Amino acid sequence: MISAGLPTGSLKSQKKFLLCSPDHFDVTFEINPWMSAERRPDRKKSWREWEGLVANLRAAGAEVHHFPSLPGLSDMVFPTDVGIVAGGCFVRGRFRHPERRDEAAFGATWLLEHGFAEIPWPDDPDMYLEGGDVVRFGDVLLCGNGPRTSPAAAMHLSRVFDKQVVTVPIVDPRFYHLDMSFCPLDDRRAIYAPDVWDQEGRRVIESLVPEPLVISIDEALSFCANSVVVGNTVVMPSCPPRVRSALLDWGFTVCISPVDEFIKAGGGIRCMALDLNLIARPGHVSLDPPSDDRPVGGELGSGAR
Repeated sequence: MISAGLPTGSLKSQKKFLLCSPDHFDVTFEINPWMSAERRPDRKKSWREWEGLVANLRAAGAEVHHFPSLPGLSDMVFPTDVGIVAGGCFVRGRFRHPERRDEAAFGATWLLEHGFAEIPWPDDPDMYLEGGDVVRFGDVLLCGNGPRTSPAAAMHLSRVFDKQVVTVPIVDPRFYHLDMSFCPLDDRRAIYAPDVWDQEGRRVIESLVPEPLVISIDEALSFCANSVVVGNTVVMPSCPPRVRSALLDWGFTVCISPVDEFIKAGGGIRCMALDLNLIARPGHVSLDPPSDDRPVGGELGSGAR
């Protein structure tokens, strides 16, 4: 049985994820290039894939929590987008597309009921953030800047978490979240697809990652970057042969957990598994509302850019 609550001491080193079961999963609208109302997921297959993912995450050593999806919110199965969670606090997602906006409230309710404190947003209705655009690499937060997340949101994350946040402009609409083209493996290595980003984004990532596993667009289209790492196990929806060979050479274990039905909606494993402590070493977390509109800026190594 999957645990539905957080035990005492839940923010220690063990990886913990929150998933949303596919009770009402479907493709009922089209807001990304993967979605088509004529290619809808099979509910029974979706359940088998979701249960397989839960089992594989737990076998890799992760703790898995879950909550049910609701009628009319067919994308709830991708809870990573509902917030950024760190150190017992969270920033609620702000969806650009109205079809997904109600998801954030239900995700926030689960987090609040399980002891997480919410960090308020500034009063800016044009500020958008989806959790799939936020990835931690070492002590840096990378924030995709594209169709789903605004640059001002990166500044907000930098301020409230007291962390360096680096924006990565996304130019290929098929990879509308950063976690579709960047997967951190540890503090030195990452899988990434540089052709998804603009020239500045490529330069910044190249300067941050000492040991990259660079993948092509064709390899990225397999959703291999939309994976999660638990210890030395990389839980992946699929894995091209060259990528598998490189991971094995580095000492990782590759666990394939197919989620083909969910990819029909444009989401892979990382989209489906909200990390309940994304920033393992957060700085001073500010629960106060912003006192002014000053941007957090500077060169790489200080604030957002």
